Amino acid sequence: SYIGIATPAFAIAIFFLLIFSYILNFAPAVGRLALGLKSPPQMSGLFILDSLFAGQFNTAFEAFKHVLLPATSLAVANIAQEGRITRSSLMDNLQKDYITAHIVYGIPTRSIVFKYLLKPSLIPTVSIMGLDFACLIGNAFLVEIVFMWPGFSRYGVTAMLNKDLNAIIAVVLIIGVAYSLVNVIVDIIITFLDPRIRLRRGGI
Repeated sequence: SYIGIATPAFAIAIFFLLIFSYILNFAPAVGRLALGLKSPPQMSGLFILDSLFAGQFNTAFEAFKHVLLPATSLAVANIAQEGRITRSSLMDNLQKDYITAHIVYGIPTRSIVFKYLLKPSLIPTVSIMGLDFACLIGNAFLVEIVFMWPGFSRYGVTAMLNKDLNAIIAVVLIIGVAYSLVNVIVDIIITFLDPRIRLRRGGI
């Protein structure tokens, strides 16, 4: 987990490109679709969904293979960080009195973990996911450069380099709205995970 957190996303992207594309030939290296493969009809802008809607399952699978390495490169650091936070939270909650009481009463370990231990331990992890969304946008540019992916972050940087004011405003506005929505969703999830918040809002 330390290696995943400390390694920059673009370095992970280059490593994946060398190992899984050039050496193992497991996934395509660049682009969104294989050369010569026709793009699906544009509906959502996402080739996987558009291909599924059009019934082009081979194209959808090809688009999935192309998105696999870039998405994994971006996710590795966040998965490592959130996994470590979850583990620390689990270890901390394991020392709580109510968990000790459940163990003494002979409640099965599986029930203790999934019913009483996991939910409160996920609260810090879910909280950090909202902040990680901003990191994903920042890291996406270099990853998109490595995989020659025409993504949103690359478009935003290109707009800044070209001094395209309207495009810059649009990119900042979309990122701001998306970040706000993600954090609202995070707050809603935390409300369901932590009954104390629901009781506090209910005036109890």
